[in-house]
Amino acid sequence: MLTGALAVAALVAALVALWQTQFGPLTRPDYCWGTWAQDGGPFHAGATHRTSSERAPTRRHPSGHCALSWRGGHGPKARDQRLDVRYDTGPEPADERRTWLAGLFTGGDSALPGGLPGFVTAASGSLVLPQTCDVKGLPSVLTISGTFADTAETARLLLQAADRAARVTGCAPRAAPRPGALPAAVAYAARAAAIAPGTAGCGIPALGREVRSAPAGRLTDRAGSLQDDFQTCAVASDSTWAARFTMTARPRIVALFAGLTGDGPPARGWRAHGRITPDGALVTADCAGRTTVFTMRSGPARTGTRLDDPREVFPDFVDAVAGRIGCAPLHSA
Repeated sequence: MLTGALAVAALVAALVALWQTQFGPLTRPDYCWGTWAQDGGPFHAGATHRTSSERAPTRRHPSGHCALSWRGGHGPKARDQRLDVRYDTGPEPADERRTWLAGLFTGGDSALPGGLPGFVTAASGSLVLPQTCDVKGLPSVLTISGTFADTAETARLLLQAADRAARVTGCAPRAAPRPGALPAAVAYAARAAAIAPGTAGCGIPALGREVRSAPAGRLTDRAGSLQDDFQTCAVASDSTWAARFTMTARPRIVALFAGLTGDGPPARGWRAHGRITPDGALVTADCAGRTTVFTMRSGPARTGTRLDDPREVFPDFVDAVAGRIGCAPLHSA
């Protein structure tokens, strides 16, 4: 009897091995907590040298991470690619949280369409999940970064991974409702040319004068979305960012900044809460009935001029944006 059972087991093992040799594994691998199948998501047929490291979020531990790398393309066009996905709330201590939030925005971010609480560039993106996904009062955020060059593709991957995170943690049926024709909608959101055509410096007159007066090509500006609830821009010196500016009134993105501005104005004469320092600025204010966040961050290529000194140029940024979106003046002259 035992000999017969061993023979059957050996036969089954041989058949499984033969099947896998001829047709591949019985269960195809998936990636990033089951977000993407073997040839789905970021992968295309023929992707090789795949590696995956992941920690899935769960109901009890709603934070996770996934790192993928692979070789994509064929022949001389083949190149190494990577994708990093994170799901968490970010740090809680105020200083650490300000630094973390500053890293989410690149200055050239395009807002997701349909009022979705997220933004993307060609190589990175962030989406704030519904309030039912908050952990200890902090919003949960899905972020991705990778070696991509297409904003619409990045947005698609961002929403897919966020949906999966919402499902595996059980906090929501999906991360966000879908607007129609997502790629086309994301493409329209990146409208840098719409910012004060012919005006340098993110369409902010005071910045424009600084950019135009610099040696040719030394200072450049890169703008993202120009909407009444989201605007970003960055100024670079010799191709390295010197200052980044953000305005948002999208409620779930605004919620990320809760508790970080304090109860006092950044300076005398301001109708806002927050602070302005030599390295950065963060204020919140009521703009036409909406809580609105304005931020600025000085970067590694700061020029030592008023261009990237928040104490000098941040009020100019706030004035220009507030005037555009119909917000009453936030500070006295």
